[in-house]
Amino acid sequence: MNDSLQRIAAIVRADFLLRFRRPSTLIVFLLLSAFAYLWIPAPSTGRALIQINGHRAIYNSGAIGMGTASLGMMFVGLFGYYVISNAIRRDIVSRCGVIAASTPMRSGEYLLGKFLGNLTFLATFLAGFMLSSMAMLIVRGEAPIEPIVFVQQYLLLTPAAIIFVSAVAVLFESIPFLAGKIGDVLYFFFWMTFLGLAVGDQVSGGKMNWARCLDFSGFGFMIDQMTRTLHTDSVSIGASEFDPTKTPILFPGLTLQPEWIFPRIISMLLPLLFLPLAGLFFHRFDPVRTGRTSDKTNRKWIGKIQSLFKPLSRRAVMMLMPLARGQSFLAAIWADAVLTLTLYPLVMVAFVGITIATISGAPQDGLLPIVFAGLAIVVSDVSTRDRRAGTIAILHGAPRLREYFVWWKLGSALVLSIILCLAPILRSALDGLFATAALLVGIVFVSALGTALGVMTTNAKTFIVVFLSFWYVVVNDHGATPTLDFAGFYDRGTSQTTFLYASLSIAALTAAQLFHRWKLARA
Repeated sequence: MNDSLQRIAAIVRADFLLRFRRPSTLIVFLLLSAFAYLWIPAPSTGRALIQINGHRAIYNSGAIGMGTASLGMMFVGLFGYYVISNAIRRDIVSRCGVIAASTPMRSGEYLLGKFLGNLTFLATFLAGFMLSSMAMLIVRGEAPIEPIVFVQQYLLLTPAAIIFVSAVAVLFESIPFLAGKIGDVLYFFFWMTFLGLAVGDQVSGGKMNWARCLDFSGFGFMIDQMTRTLHTDSVSIGASEFDPTKTPILFPGLTLQPEWIFPRIISMLLPLLFLPLAGLFFHRFDPVRTGRTSDKTNRKWIGKIQSLFKPLSRRAVMMLMPLARGQSFLAAIWADAVLTLTLYPLVMVAFVGITIATISGAPQDGLLPIVFAGLAIVVSDVSTRDRRAGTIAILHGAPRLREYFVWWKLGSALVLSIILCLAPILRSALDGLFATAALLVGIVFVSALGTALGVMTTNAKTFIVVFLSFWYVVVNDHGATPTLDFAGFYDRGTSQTTFLYASLSIAALTAAQLFHRWKLARA
């Protein structure tokens, strides 16, 4: 028993030290802490954290504790997975897993160690964020700090989210076809499904009581308790405007009511069932089962599907390759785009499917969101695959590619995007010049953001989670907010909207180019 605990503790300790020694951990923590100041504006700006019927809530430990805990809960639930979901893959790539598998360590011990390592990292990260939020209360607060009340808000909202994300990360990494980009995308919708159930229970007036046990985000609990405490449905959480002529009110914070005790406990215990399920799929670093993982290619079943369509992509590549001949920069861009079609034949299948759907007259507001979700997955890999494959040094030896790497990858992403969206672009021309311009700017925005985030973070997951979060908001808005209709999905965007996203594209590319030059200067 002691030996088993020592092995588990060793795994947890190694993961903890490895993660906290990375500069990226500090950067993410500082960004989250900075975002808390935006999430909780100073009352002098005319905006407040909590607004109830036009009144603002006084900044005390209950209000700021709940506000920052809700922000931390959202961060852990949505972004936390993408931060920790490489623990097993890292052991595969570094070959440390093969060594661990040759020891008396059991698979269950290894998976439990990885789960506890994820749990420890997220809990420590969130605890640090809580302490920085307490410091913010001292600076911006209007009442004395109450540490117990502050901690209570975090304990009520975040534990289920931490356990859920930690367990799902282990499960997805143990299942081969979920351990890569497909898992990254599916997790986003997996989390949003449970979030939707929690919101649905509140919207239905509590008619879906069973959904409370699946409230891993704590969002349903927060809405229900705030409604009960404040005796109104007119509540806004986040930076929202308030009426300065109305007297501020005191919000004591969330409390755990008897009817919520059982659901909150179940929501923390249910994710633990993912661990034995992960054990059924865990490969224990068998080279036969991880061979496709170690070289960072698509998983076996995806590879088999792609093999079926290789004849189609091969013929398409043969037709496109003549344009890639020569030593010009444009030829290099075209060659990199064609390489994507070679590596991922399913892109050609997507092109055929999009073209058929467009010709058949599918509504643009239903087709374009799906097209852009697929486009994001394709674009996310363009600027990161060379570093992941270890070919950056070779590419830097090619003329102009070292200095103009950002523009090279942007060009490649744009070529792929235009190829995939060729039919929708031609169809938008029938709706007028502005519809075509909006769609093209949306394509440029996706390509620019994917290139910039890929260059600056060297991780495709960053762009996937950022864009999918934005995409989710856009789709659920259904064009009600013209500013969000970045690609003309719902034909609600204005010239200001088009100008905004064109400007954001330029800003993202400028930041990426400056970052790239800085890295080259340090090399």
